[in-house]
Amino acid sequence: MFPFLSIIACVIGVLTMMIATLALAQTDTPDVAQIETYEQDQKALDRTKFRIEQIKVEISDILKLREQQKQNETNKAEIAEMLAELNAIEKELAEQKKVKIVIPMIDPKARETATDMQAQHAQLEEQIAQLEQDLRDRKDKSEANVTVLPQGSGLNFNPHFVECAAESFVMHTETPQKRIRTANAAKAEKFIALMELAANGKNDSIVFLVRSDGLGTFRTLKGLCDQRSIRNGKLPVVGQGRIDLSAFTEKKN
Repeated sequence: MFPFLSIIACVIGVLTMMIATLALAQTDTPDVAQIETYEQDQKALDRTKFRIEQIKVEISDILKLREQQKQNETNKAEIAEMLAELNAIEKELAEQKKVKIVIPMIDPKARETATDMQAQHAQLEEQIAQLEQDLRDRKDKSEANVTVLPQGSGLNFNPHFVECAAESFVMHTETPQKRIRTANAAKAEKFIALMELAANGKNDSIVFLVRSDGLGTFRTLKGLCDQRSIRNGKLPVVGQGRIDLSAFTEKKN
């Protein structure tokens, strides 16, 4: 009886192993198939990508070739146009060569010689010099001395004249007259000394001779005098001639 049981146990064990093997086989088969399918699809995809890249390169080459063909056609058109212009120029030159230039004969007596031209040049220079002299004479007449006359009732003071021009002033109290820049007025020793003289003198006064372009200078100098309570006044000067103060000097004498 025991051998029979052993055989049955062995058969049962074998059957169990077969069942387990079949179960495992049925379980693993779909996964393996999917893996193989995935690998095949991946290879196909790689081949497709590679082909796409090849097609892109081919398209780029074709586009470059077409662009080059267009450029060649443009160059051909330009060359043809230049050749046409060259042919037209050559024809025009050929026509010009056919034209005969006739130089009219001139009487030798009617020709101007170099000596005649030099003489005319000298005459013109003389006329220019005369015109320039006339201009200087007229300018001197227009810029004649400008006489400054006493004005008002205050004629019993001792005036010290300062001429106001554009960006500068002239001190007529100095011999020779001294011109000073307006920007340096506050530091000018001569003008400071004149202000001290006018401030300390009983009848001394600074009189500003204001030209048409010297209003700014006058305001600057007057401001310096007003700050020190120095007597000052002004007289307008018309024209650009030299200032004549003889009316004051004669009165003083």
